[in-house]
Amino acid sequence: MKSKIFIYISTIVGIVFFFLVFYFFNITKIFSHMVGIGPLGIGVFIIDVFLIMLIGGFSWQIILKSYGHHLPFRDVLVIKIISFAISYLTPSMYVGGEPIRIYLMGKKCGISMTRIGATVVVDKFVELGAGLFYIFLGSVYIMIHYDLPPQIFTAVLVLNVILVSSAILFLIGFIYKAKPFSLLANTLRKVKIFKKPVEKAIPTILRLEKDISSAFGKHGKSTLKAFSLNLVSAGLIFIKPFIFFYFLHILLTLSQLALLFALTHLLLAFQFTPGALGVFEWGEVGIFSIVGIQSDKALAYALMVRIADLGVVAGAGVMGIHMGVKYLWGKNKDENLHSF
Repeated sequence: MKSKIFIYISTIVGIVFFFLVFYFFNITKIFSHMVGIGPLGIGVFIIDVFLIMLIGGFSWQIILKSYGHHLPFRDVLVIKIISFAISYLTPSMYVGGEPIRIYLMGKKCGISMTRIGATVVVDKFVELGAGLFYIFLGSVYIMIHYDLPPQIFTAVLVLNVILVSSAILFLIGFIYKAKPFSLLANTLRKVKIFKKPVEKAIPTILRLEKDISSAFGKHGKSTLKAFSLNLVSAGLIFIKPFIFFYFLHILLTLSQLALLFALTHLLLAFQFTPGALGVFEWGEVGIFSIVGIQSDKALAYALMVRIADLGVVAGAGVMGIHMGVKYLWGKNKDENLHSF
């Protein structure tokens, strides 16, 4: 009940924020900039979005094959797109659709939810890893090419050291089966406030560690291939602003793109409305102002991204209905789904 109330409130807040954009800014200018990139610009932008989805499907299929699941690529792609749509509409930092991905693939192909869950965990792990790689590069470019205040420079530097150190330690831990998540959980369990939720999560943590360790050990080559594909996919996300503004005759530099990528993903990591509705639009105005892009042009880009994303969500809805999964909305009664 509480989760539904939160979703209702966050949706209302998102809608209010979104429509405030139309109140405070010149909508005529915003749409003129969107139209201004022309059919070629729109086409290239859509192709970029399509390739991101396509590569995501290939990445998951590679992981599935390494675990012995030789499934039709069409099913893999469709289910991953449906998962993206649910994550997009859920205020949960873009991970809300993963249990549905496990459920759909398990039911459609008659495979154990646990075995499918392992591939989803690994796929999400390499996807997040590729995104963090670009965020790290972006933050380094920010420190080199922007005259940041000493406090912000120090904060970014410290965050980078923590990020790189943590990534290296976790990677070593998974390769040598040192169980880094378990060690962290045992540490948190000593704190009274965390004791009960951590103890409840320990079985899941142990399973995740086993799956990820297997990905870096037994399935290391396939995981590396999947990670390489995700680097390409993240790169296509990285150049989205360049594509849009190129057709408006504005050339963004590598350092500017790095800044936009890092700050935009930081913004999306803390979304609290469905699809970051309203939050994304207002956030992009502030982020793009740092690189000298006017608010109406920044909003034109944000709305183009929004329209493209909603196109994918609409396509996912059609696919979901075709697969006969309408009953999934509002129902999550399957025990295997809850066990993830």
